[in-house]
This record gives sequence, structure tokens and C-alpha cells, in this order.
Amino acid sequence: MEKINKVVFIDDEATTDYHKYIVEKMQFAEEALFFTQEEEALKYLQSIENKYDFPDLIFVDINMPKMNGHEFVSEVMDIPVFNQQRTIIVHLTSSTSIQDIKKSLANEVERYYQKPLSKQIISDILKKDLNIDFPVN
Repeated sequence: MEKINKVVFIDDEATTDYHKYIVEKMQFAEEALFFTQEEEALKYLQSIENKYDFPDLIFVDINMPKMNGHEFVSEVMDIPVFNQQRTIIVHLTSSTSIQDIKKSLANEVERYYQKPLSKQIISDILKKDLNIDFPVN
């Protein structure tokens, strides 16, 4: 079964533990990285030197303590090896704020989901955005 190369999650610890469980169950990525500190995640992404080593999929919580998801995405888009056609960024939130959705769209992030993610949502993202048919078990 086809898998993506790399997925990165940036979220709080409780949600990260759940997403680790989902990723382990689905096994849709060769490599999965989880960060609870947005600065640590950004530093990691900035250290990548080759566009082919950049994650295929990034999930980032909008409401992080030091840098919100919108600011994070702006920083990611400035990374020289980031390619918007190659890396899908998904905003995650527990909020239902229309302001957050509008801000995400203004930041060119077209994917916005309530957390926590389900297997079905991840499967849908893989199919729609990466053309990978990954059935939910």
C-alpha cells in the first residue's frame, strides 16, 4: 500500500498522544514526527535542506501558546525548500471561530479541521490532496 514519506504534527500534548495512536494504527507515513513546541517544529523544518526531505503533510494547531498556527504557517512559507504544491498544510482547532477559518484561507491554508482527527478524515485528506487511496480499517 502506498504511503507518504513524512507527516509532521504540531499540537498540544494530549492531542498529540491521540494522533500518535491514529498514525500508528493507520501506518500511512514512512516517518511521523510530533512536536508540542511550535518553535522546535519550526527549527526542525528550517533545518531541512532538500525539498524532497520536507514533509508531505503538516498538521498544525491554530491555538499554540507562543506562536499561533497562522504565524507558524507564515514562517513555514518563508522556508526556501518549502513547496506549496508538494506539502499540504492542515490547520487543526477545537474552536469554531469563523475568524480562524477566514484567517486560514487568507494564509492560503485551505484545509481546516476540528480536532482530534479521525482515521476517516486522514484518509479523506490523503485521497483528496495527495491522491493516495488509503482505506480506513
